[in-house]
Amino acid sequence: MATPLFADQFVNALREEGVRVETVRNWRTHNRGTRGDGWGPINGVIIHHTVSRGTDSSVDLCYDGYAELPGPLCHGVIAKDGTVYIISVARSNHAGGGDPNVLAAVRDERYSDYPPVTQRGNSNGVDGNAHFYGYECINMGDGKDPWPPEQVDAIVRASAAICRAYGWTSKSVIAHREWSRDKSDPTGPGMPAMPQLRAKIAERLAHPATWNPTPPTTPTTGTPDVASPNLTVLLRSEDLTLTKDTAKDIYWTAENTDEPNGHGAGGKSVLNGGRYTATLNLRLEGLGENEVVELRPTDDTFVGSPHEIEGRGNPALPVQVSVTLNGRVNGLLAFQLISRTGATVTLTDATLSMLSWPNP
Repeated sequence: MATPLFADQFVNALREEGVRVETVRNWRTHNRGTRGDGWGPINGVIIHHTVSRGTDSSVDLCYDGYAELPGPLCHGVIAKDGTVYIISVARSNHAGGGDPNVLAAVRDERYSDYPPVTQRGNSNGVDGNAHFYGYECINMGDGKDPWPPEQVDAIVRASAAICRAYGWTSKSVIAHREWSRDKSDPTGPGMPAMPQLRAKIAERLAHPATWNPTPPTTPTTGTPDVASPNLTVLLRSEDLTLTKDTAKDIYWTAENTDEPNGHGAGGKSVLNGGRYTATLNLRLEGLGENEVVELRPTDDTFVGSPHEIEGRGNPALPVQVSVTLNGRVNGLLAFQLISRTGATVTLTDATLSMLSWPNP
């Protein structure tokens, strides 16, 4: 049984992992006490976004809470610059209700890329506040607000610190949306899909806590990318029925943001040459257990394996996934889905949040 960490154990674990830590006010004793199911046994870590801007105001919000939900609203607030502000080390109001099957899968670290699709929410779920540490990450959660690399690195380090303290693997770290069907966080450009985030955490855990990844080598030839990327946020709400072994391009039907106006609603191409990091949030219906739909960019220069989206249960229940793809293209970039099952699978909703650095 995993008992809660003492205050100094918690903070020291983060600092040993290379996290820049700041403690806030009465962090040692600020908690929700024995409400609900109390605090413990501890089974994992949940990642959230704050739906707020600004470090000081976000930290105060998470510390104090609000009328309907008193603070603390998490254990640590992760700022854009990677600083982690510790506001509590015991029970806090962050997870809410969730699926007991997800809790069991996380506790046993028994799942593949994703835990079981959650069927519960805040109103009918089990008490997650008793079992999870929670990090609130400063981000608007609107699909436009980018996640800087420093913030993502801090999420990886802070999560790995807790896993290392308990001897867990990265499967003990989940997104709020994987816990509660009411939630969508975390999401936005620059935030890896959860299997990729867990892979980053697993990579850290394979090294000592003091490990620092070797930074990528700066190319010595060619034109460097511009400092400020363009942001593109596109939506699709029309059904797209997939046919076995037939590639279907994703056409976008609405624009939230289009810099520098290089995409037209109703089209499929999202970039004409350049580097990109794109997060696609997809909702598929009709995908049964172990059935697969592939997602891949359509540019001719793409190398590697497509991302596989795998059904995880009853095909009558929708599968919602967040996938992050990175690369550089020479021609037109679009995205396509290929069903590998004979069943009728339908894409019902899709969102693309992409940062791009076009070729000069």
